[in-house]
Amino acid sequence: RIRFQLGQKDRFAQGLFYSGRYLAVMEKIFKERGIPAEITRLPFVESSFNLKARSKVGASGIWQFMRSTGKFYLKINDTIDERNDPIRATEAAAQLMQLNFESLNNWPLAITAYNHGRMGLMRAVQKVGSDELDDIIDNYRSRTFGFASSNFFCEFIAAVHVEKNAEKYFGKLERDKPFEYADFVMPEFVSALDLSTY
Repeated sequence: RIRFQLGQKDRFAQGLFYSGRYLAVMEKIFKERGIPAEITRLPFVESSFNLKARSKVGASGIWQFMRSTGKFYLKINDTIDERNDPIRATEAAAQLMQLNFESLNNWPLAITAYNHGRMGLMRAVQKVGSDELDDIIDNYRSRTFGFASSNFFCEFIAAVHVEKNAEKYFGKLERDKPFEYADFVMPEFVSALDLSTY
C-alpha cells in the first residue's frame, strides 16, 4: 500500500529555498555537539523551514517543538517564544537529539524519538527486547505509536535523499542566501518598539 499527499513537492521546493538561510549555521551547531550534520534536514519533514509553521496540536517553529518539550531548552513565556528563533531552536534540537542518542544508542531510534518521545521509545525497546527500529515497527503495539511515529525515520531518510538530489527532482532551484546575525546581551530591558527605532 502506498500513501501520498498532494502538494508536497511544492512545499519541499519552498523549503529548499528557505533552507539556504539556515543550513550552514545549523550544521555548525550540530557538528559542535558531535551530531551527524544530515540530521539538520529534519525540518524538511517538520516544517519545510517555515518559521511561522504551527501544528494543530501546538508545535511551533522550524523544529516544531511542543511547548512542553521546548520549555526544557528554550524561553517560552507571554513575551518570548524561542521555538520560533531558528538559531535557538536549532541549539535546543541538538540538545534533545543528543539526549535521545545517549538514551537509545542509535540514530534511527533517536530520530524517531524526536517525533514519538524519548520515554516512549525506551518503553518500546524494553517491550520488544530490541533496539532495532525495524523490529520495533514490526512488533511494538501501542495506541500512541501510530502511522506518524512508525514512518518518521523513513520520511527523514527520504528528505535527506531528495535534498541531496534536488536538481534531479526539481531542476535548477535557487536557495536563499545565508542570513547574518549577531548575538548580544542587553544590559537592561528595552522594548521591541524602542529597539526598532535605533
